[in-house]
Amino acid sequence: MKARLSMLLIGALAAFAPALSAQRSGYGAKPSLSAAYFRGGYESSRVWVPGYHEIVSRRVFVPGPVKRVWVAPQYEWRIGSCGVRYVCVRQGYWRTVQLPGHYEIRQERVYQPGRWVARGNCG
Repeated sequence: MKARLSMLLIGALAAFAPALSAQRSGYGAKPSLSAAYFRGGYESSRVWVPGYHEIVSRRVFVPGPVKRVWVAPQYEWRIGSCGVRYVCVRQGYWRTVQLPGHYEIRQERVYQPGRWVARGNCG
């Protein structure tokens, strides 16, 4: 019990020691900074920049065009019970071909929202 009480007393003295020494210093002590010193300092150092539209350049992939190509029918000579004949092995059809794409630089109009900026850095 006595050990706990003494530990509590030592902790309390350690907590209040800086305040007590500051009161005793009196003449010649350096002034401490208080909350009143910073009143309005941070808020007045910021400036509201309203929203605006900006032109930005972006690299965009543009897919190539789609092209339809006719594939001709395929004929062959075949030997059967009726003799040699020229027959259609595969009919003609349309095939869709994707041509290669490319990259372009495109300019877009983008809205930049308003924001708070530190004074002297309004860019």
